[in-house]
Amino acid sequence: MKTRILFLFLACIWQGTGLLAKEDENVESILQQAYDLDTSHPEEAIEKAKQAYEIGKGINDAVICSRALSFYARITMFEGDHELGLRLYLNALNFCPPDSISILADIYSGIGWGYTELDDREKALDYIDKSLRIYQKQADTIGVAISYNYKGFIYYRGSQYDRADHFFHLALDIFRKQDNQRNIAAVINNLCMSPGNSDEKVKLIQEAISINQSLGNMWSIGENYNNLGKQYYYLHRYDDGLLALERAKEYAQRAKAKNLLLENYQLRSLIYAAQKDYPMAFNAAQKQIELDKEIRSEKNIRDMERYISNQELLKLKQEYELQQKKHDLAILQKNWIITVIVLLLCLLLFFMRFRWFKKKKEMELIARQYELEQSQCRIMELEIKKKEETIGSIDNELQAAKEKLGYMLLFLRSRNELLEKIRNMIRETYKMEPFEQLTHLKKVNTFIAQYQMEEQQDELALQIEEQNRDFSKRLEEQFPCITASEMNLAVLLRMNLSSKEIALITGNSVKTISMTRHRLRKHIGLKPEEDIVLFLQRI
Repeated sequence: MKTRILFLFLACIWQGTGLLAKEDENVESILQQAYDLDTSHPEEAIEKAKQAYEIGKGINDAVICSRALSFYARITMFEGDHELGLRLYLNALNFCPPDSISILADIYSGIGWGYTELDDREKALDYIDKSLRIYQKQADTIGVAISYNYKGFIYYRGSQYDRADHFFHLALDIFRKQDNQRNIAAVINNLCMSPGNSDEKVKLIQEAISINQSLGNMWSIGENYNNLGKQYYYLHRYDDGLLALERAKEYAQRAKAKNLLLENYQLRSLIYAAQKDYPMAFNAAQKQIELDKEIRSEKNIRDMERYISNQELLKLKQEYELQQKKHDLAILQKNWIITVIVLLLCLLLFFMRFRWFKKKKEMELIARQYELEQSQCRIMELEIKKKEETIGSIDNELQAAKEKLGYMLLFLRSRNELLEKIRNMIRETYKMEPFEQLTHLKKVNTFIAQYQMEEQQDELALQIEEQNRDFSKRLEEQFPCITASEMNLAVLLRMNLSSKEIALITGNSVKTISMTRHRLRKHIGLKPEEDIVLFLQRI
């Protein structure tokens, strides 16, 4: 059950991770579409950027929100609404997490672009340099090239054309090494805005036109033809310039790029004036003024729309912050629940490990006790076996001694009977004649000689002493106060002989044996109920 709960918990996390991965993949696709459409179909690109922003807001992803706003700002800048574009870039900066370095660098570049269009070149250079340092630190060559391009544009706006061309060439070299056709065309267009080296720039702008035609970027083609007309103006090739401007007008109208048309009429006025065709110059200037009024009017409308949009953005930001707080609270609650679950799992694992460790210790203790008991049993078995062997040996010795003593007792009984016969034979001698007495006494002497046993008795005593030497040593060590007679009695008692048998062997009376036996019991500290024979046999 516990394993199942853990599995379900991990499965939920995995499922949530999978959903987020799919959402991220979808957003990436939408943002790429916005990037691809930014110059060819700007309105569609803006809708894609807004769509990505809504997704990012829905999943509380600040990174996606900042990227979407950055794309939105980029397209707005291309459309000529530089103030709104700058505001969008600044909002993107507010959303962007500090650790998203690459995105942060892109936003810095966009802010620099916005300040450039608003003629705040000091702030523009400050933000462009910020982005450049990040790109250089990350070894992002594309980012470095983009920063060089922006710096060139800033110096162009300040009429520092040599410095501008220097940075444009730096950017162009990098993009050519990367074979980045889109950005090659963009940098070439910027390079061809300024006077100087016009022959070279005519060739370059034609390259840019070819690239943008393959990419289908109508807005960029219109801008390229405007710059081509400008370079022809610098070369005093006025007819070629007017042809280029006519092509630029066609693409600007198709792209609905009024800013390009405004620049187009301005360049026409300059060329017509150089040709001394003042009516056409006046006519072009008049169209320029009318279009400028129209743009200004639209700008006023956009300003109102911008105000409304800013309010909407503020509202969206507030909604986002509210959702973010709710999301953070939900995350906090989720993290708390996860923390509690993890703690409970840790406690469970700790408890199970503790029980296992305790059980292991108990089993180890039981095993050690069992081994100890087995060892003690083996020792006891050896001791028992040794004692049994000792007892067996003692029993054998006692049995052998007892048998010998039996023979000895039998002999002693026979001797007593013999002595009784000898007394009777001696009494008979008193009744005989003197000559008969000598012969009879010889018979008695011969009879006695047959039963002499001193040597046998001494030999038996030595054997008994030898067989019981170890016993006597042990008895003396345990009870050093016993006497020699008590020691001899203990040896005979150990052989389970009766007092009469002992008296017969020792030649002492039964009473003497009993008294010695009493002293022996006292010296070895036996209680009245204890059997002295069994006690002596255990020593």
